[in-house]
Amino acid sequence: MIEINKIIEKLFPGREIPPEFTSIFSGLTFSESELLKASPAKLSLPFSLPGLSQMLEGLIHNFEAGQTIQVRNVSSPDSIVAVSLLKRIFKKHRKLIRPATGDNNSDPVNPPFLDLGDPDGVRYRRSVSAGEESIIFIPAASGDSGRSAVTGLVFKLGQARQISREKDFNREYVAFDLETSGKNYRGDEIIEIGAVKIKNGELGDEFSALVKPSRPITAEISNLTGITNDELEIAPSISDILPSFLDFIGESCLIAHNIDFDFSFLNHASRKLLEKRLTNATYDTLTQARTRMPGQSHRLGAVAQQLGIELKNWHRATADAKAAALIFLHFMEEDHAPGRYAYFQAAVSWTCLGTLSAGVPLTGDNAIFFRYGFPALLDAFPSGEKYLRKHPERYPIPSHQLPDELNSWRRKRRSRAICRIIKLIASRTKKMKLRVVIDRIEDGRLAVLEIEGVAGDFIWPVEFLPEGVHDGSILDFSIEANPEAEAEQRKKIKKLQEELLRRTREEE
Repeated sequence: MIEINKIIEKLFPGREIPPEFTSIFSGLTFSESELLKASPAKLSLPFSLPGLSQMLEGLIHNFEAGQTIQVRNVSSPDSIVAVSLLKRIFKKHRKLIRPATGDNNSDPVNPPFLDLGDPDGVRYRRSVSAGEESIIFIPAASGDSGRSAVTGLVFKLGQARQISREKDFNREYVAFDLETSGKNYRGDEIIEIGAVKIKNGELGDEFSALVKPSRPITAEISNLTGITNDELEIAPSISDILPSFLDFIGESCLIAHNIDFDFSFLNHASRKLLEKRLTNATYDTLTQARTRMPGQSHRLGAVAQQLGIELKNWHRATADAKAAALIFLHFMEEDHAPGRYAYFQAAVSWTCLGTLSAGVPLTGDNAIFFRYGFPALLDAFPSGEKYLRKHPERYPIPSHQLPDELNSWRRKRRSRAICRIIKLIASRTKKMKLRVVIDRIEDGRLAVLEIEGVAGDFIWPVEFLPEGVHDGSILDFSIEANPEAEAEQRKKIKKLQEELLRRTREEE
């Protein structure tokens, strides 16, 4: 790793970085290579996150039924941005997303509700039936995907919603491959079956089996596949394997590279042994590759290599089936890329803001959010800061209003909300030093202080000062570099000053 400032210069050359962002960066960890190589095409698919599909299904059901979703524990910058993004994703139902009712945001809330206050994940509680409830939890840290901000998890909800709305998304697919003793489906036989299910855009259950033929395979086939006659001798026959494989594929759409070859063998075996003709829909990755990738070899290995798909155990059924499945997913993503990228563009700057708010490592998807979302924040922040300097009375924006401010159609309102949140994040990553100058000590009891940046003199009890102070001493102390916290600190100092003055007059 190297300094983040050098990475920023590489990613956004010539851009001036406000000190608030520099303060935020100082508390982040990151991967140089992942930031430099970040691309929307590398975004992980959302459905591997535990509970995400069920949460999306539940929210959609609530909205379609006209039910209000109460959102609780919205106080941190990350949770504020998460609510804003949630309202953008479900724009049609945004008025049904409301802060939790009650005097205390942590009071019990009737379902359905979303809890966004836990940095470890998003919790959703919905009513199932009278007297019964269910809680769905999406963890912020899951598997190899690293740690996400709460806003990042909401982004995944929107990503899943976008993908699930695509044509044929919910259809079941099985990619399969057969190794055979020859090329003629009438005279040759199946010697290996490999298959993998595709669900929610990801690979699922697998099927793998060697099949004993009625006669030994040739040396040519053995050399091509790596399958030996000794292995096949102890394998079950096709009559034993076929019923379980047909149960595995069910009514799924079948995918293969050169589907005509594999399907003809499978259908012939089914008709011969079970008197059942296969009627499954089919998808041929070979035909698609010839259309999409002209002027190159279209063999399975060549297509996989061109698409960056690693192919191991070439000419083994399960490996070839997985390769065909990944090629299919790549082609499907190409077909739906405009819609997916439109969502990414609409959500990435908000997700970047939430990611910076949470302070999670800039790796994996977080690196992508940062690289493609940060420029919009850089553009908005100076505008918001200028506006707030001109109208300081509008600076204190209540937290519950910030999500709607972020989604405002008016650029100035969006900019000031972004500026407000950036300053909140920076205030939590840095302490501000205030210098105290002791002008004089009166009566050995009270000190008169001047605090840098704070108008007026302040009286302070000597007993509360370090030993050895005298006229002209300089002391340092820290308060949170947060406009709200700073204002509160000043109020406390002013109140103490008034109290000390009152006591002094009474004693006199």
